[in-house]
Amino acid sequence: MAVAGGEHLRVEQDHRGVAVATIDVAGMPVNVITEGLVRELGELVQQWERDAPRAIVFRSGKSSGFLAGADVRQIQRLRTVEEVQAVLRAGQELFQRLERLPCPVIAAIHGPCLGGGLEFALACHYRIARDDPSTRLGLPEVQLGLIPGWGGTQRLPRLVGWKRAVTMILEGASLPARKAWEAGLVDAIAEPAQWEAAVERFVTERLQGVALPRPRKSLTDRLLDGTWAGRWLIFSQARKRLGVRAEHYPALTAALRALEAGLRGRRVDGFAVERQEFARVVFTPAARRLLELFFAREKARKTATWVGSDVPIRTFQKVAVIGGGVMGSGIAQLLAVNGYTVVVKEVQAELAAAAQQRIAELLRTAVAKEVLRPADAQAAMQRLTVTTDWEPLQGADLAVEAVVEKEEVKRTVFQELARHLGPQAILASNTSALSISRLAEAVPEPGRVAGLHFFNPVHKMPLVEVIRTLHTQPETIAALVELVRKLGKVPVVVADSPGFLVNRILFPYLDEAVRLLLEGVPAEAIDRAAVRFGMPMGPLELLDQVGIDIAADVSKTFAALAVEPSPTPQHFAAMVADGALGKKTGRGFYQYEGDKRKGLTSWARPSVGTATTLVEEPSVGDTELSELQQRLIYPMLNEAARCLDSGVVPEAWMVDLAMVLGTGFAPFRGGPLHTADALGIPRLVRELDVLQRRCGPRYTPAPLLRTLAAEERDFYPADDRSAVAMPTPATGSASPHP
Repeated sequence: MAVAGGEHLRVEQDHRGVAVATIDVAGMPVNVITEGLVRELGELVQQWERDAPRAIVFRSGKSSGFLAGADVRQIQRLRTVEEVQAVLRAGQELFQRLERLPCPVIAAIHGPCLGGGLEFALACHYRIARDDPSTRLGLPEVQLGLIPGWGGTQRLPRLVGWKRAVTMILEGASLPARKAWEAGLVDAIAEPAQWEAAVERFVTERLQGVALPRPRKSLTDRLLDGTWAGRWLIFSQARKRLGVRAEHYPALTAALRALEAGLRGRRVDGFAVERQEFARVVFTPAARRLLELFFAREKARKTATWVGSDVPIRTFQKVAVIGGGVMGSGIAQLLAVNGYTVVVKEVQAELAAAAQQRIAELLRTAVAKEVLRPADAQAAMQRLTVTTDWEPLQGADLAVEAVVEKEEVKRTVFQELARHLGPQAILASNTSALSISRLAEAVPEPGRVAGLHFFNPVHKMPLVEVIRTLHTQPETIAALVELVRKLGKVPVVVADSPGFLVNRILFPYLDEAVRLLLEGVPAEAIDRAAVRFGMPMGPLELLDQVGIDIAADVSKTFAALAVEPSPTPQHFAAMVADGALGKKTGRGFYQYEGDKRKGLTSWARPSVGTATTLVEEPSVGDTELSELQQRLIYPMLNEAARCLDSGVVPEAWMVDLAMVLGTGFAPFRGGPLHTADALGIPRLVRELDVLQRRCGPRYTPAPLLRTLAAEERDFYPADDRSAVAMPTPATGSASPHP
């Protein structure tokens, strides 16, 4: 067997003349497309053009996955359109040469195959994928404000059809192995236990010319993909669905134009348009902000970011979750799926049974969506115990309290935990607003107490706030940050203060929405203004999603911080008394039938006069906001500055990352502090002063804003294209790679 290769690619050729090229990018925990890998691949392709083997198989030498995409750091370093065009043209031409090789070229895919990694696999003649939850195939470039640039917009439609390709690219969606086969994206899938044998058999069958079985398309898909009228309908509906998002995210329409170019003309023209559209969007503010968020996310997932590199990191084996409600069950399920032994403690047998049912349903849903294999869900359930006794909790090295949001109840739980668990066990609270410092007073060793604030729904929301008190030991924070990372979430360490970081910034926005409603501004106008700004949903709909009862509890915490009385807590209390708790009871500000919103309730129609000057259609744009949008958004920007000034977190990027991940704050804007910079801080201060005179002292500009305005400084230096250092992407990161 002949063996050859370089630093990133190792090639072995067997007695049959089959070349196996193993991708193992040096110095990286995951395979990404670097300059070095491209250079070595080009040398191999040149060699194979002269002397082709009987077949070529590309595999990954890393357990972390096949090929996660381009090295985003190299994209960030591009400075001119000419540089971008040169990189794209080189990649396109290399993949076209790979595609033209005269022998079968096979990609054997396990784990992530995303962005440029999938574009590489698309240039291969055949694809076989390992059927396990870690295998995902997709083109997520739009999530970074970019589009596929190495042929993805041209090759994907020819494999999966125009309808699916448009959806995958515009949503940045990835497919698990089985769905990828059903779509025609891969030619075969194999169970992990039979993976090696299946790859060998697949290669042999390609050498023998065995025909491949193909999934059948529905009649509807054949009509849409196979006729000009159908394709016109696909693109027409796609543009309509984009709506206002197209104005915020230029990559969406750029991707559509590249796809349409491939539909209308020759492939070479499609590649040219793809290059032009990529170069057009890569330097837009949206792409710049989304790339910065990517790097911030990667930096936050490094334990050393929060505690330095000298703090030892302990790991957990057994975790106790106190309280099996919606949050407790979600946390328990997440822990069990990730291999931890979990004991859920409830106070009554019927509550314990309900918790077990909730967790089982979460696992069933994950299996149905192919996020989990049935065997993995069963194993997670076997790692789980639900009990009403304290004895099964013994031996737990971490306890997460997730009971009702009442300080006296939580303090009692902490006292019990201190009695039943060893002195080395870390104790964490999932409270969304209560003081961790006060809860720690119930424990003899306050250094082992911290907050671990998950967001609902636990399995979907990527952010976890890790809350430190003045007494929390660095080793406690390090252990919790490492846990959050292993759970696939993004940790942000914050100081103990009312509402911590995300809820503290979010509540003034929600409060102002209720104030506007009570002033007579229509509910739909309030929510529409927020959505047009770039929020994923309006504040009133968000309150319905969170639960009015939870919002009522949180509002009591923030009452102490308010600079003027607010009618919001009283309005929430009245809604709770009426049973209008939001989506979970079928009505809040809106009516609901299942998951669908169906009109307004009486709580969204206060019988007062109208505020006609605020009902105008909100404007769209990065720096032009209507007065209604200012009323909603400026309280968040102001509170974000206060949080930074008071040391809730020490750096601006932490504020912005937490708000984007925790609330969906307009990602294309980069977060509230980036938004303040884009508006111009002197202008923001002037407009806050106007609102203060018109609406009250709650709009008084934060002292830090006045200081920055006076000194003509921003939260982020104007000459810094990336406010966050550019670390190597972390293993297992869920972040998209172009």
